[in-house]
Amino acid sequence: MPKKTVETIIATGYQYIIQVKANQKSLFKQVIINTFDEKLCIDFFEDVSHARGRFETRKTFIYKNTHGISSDWTGLKRLIRVERTVTTKKKTSHETAYYISSIRSNKASFFGNHIRSHWGIENRLHWVKDVSMNEDKSKTVKGMAAENISILRNIAINILRTNGYDSLKYAMEVCVNNLKELVRLTKYESEYYKIT
Repeated sequence: MPKKTVETIIATGYQYIIQVKANQKSLFKQVIINTFDEKLCIDFFEDVSHARGRFETRKTFIYKNTHGISSDWTGLKRLIRVERTVTTKKKTSHETAYYISSIRSNKASFFGNHIRSHWGIENRLHWVKDVSMNEDKSKTVKGMAAENISILRNIAINILRTNGYDSLKYAMEVCVNNLKELVRLTKYESEYYKIT
């Protein structure tokens, strides 16, 4: 996420929790350094879940030490390290993710729960787009077509979910050849979001 976006978030009175990725080299390196020593951790939270033969453990560590990080990251108050271990019958995988936040909370559970819910929403969206809409198999690559089609898929998913369809596969089966239902759904959406 660009630093200018962070400035805009803070300027409009909102807060942020942003994942730091390896392509943000200096920030990524400094966050790893600042969250390495668990003695400096101000709070810790562990969450364990088990579903469909899959055990998942998430450990969330939060830190106040923002030393060495550019002041361009407006409002920065906390650094977060999340360690995820997933065990199935076939394998165990480990993942560590890093985040920065403008939220001053000292509760690791607060950050852990927010990060987990966002991760779940994001994964659910990507899974639906790939499995139900075959996005990964799309051959559309010319110009901005792939991005535009992805946006249209997101709009379709949001319209269907807003109208109470939990199963997108079922929703697409109902709507694909039913012009009246498609018009009803889009009419509802346009009325719902009408600006008066």
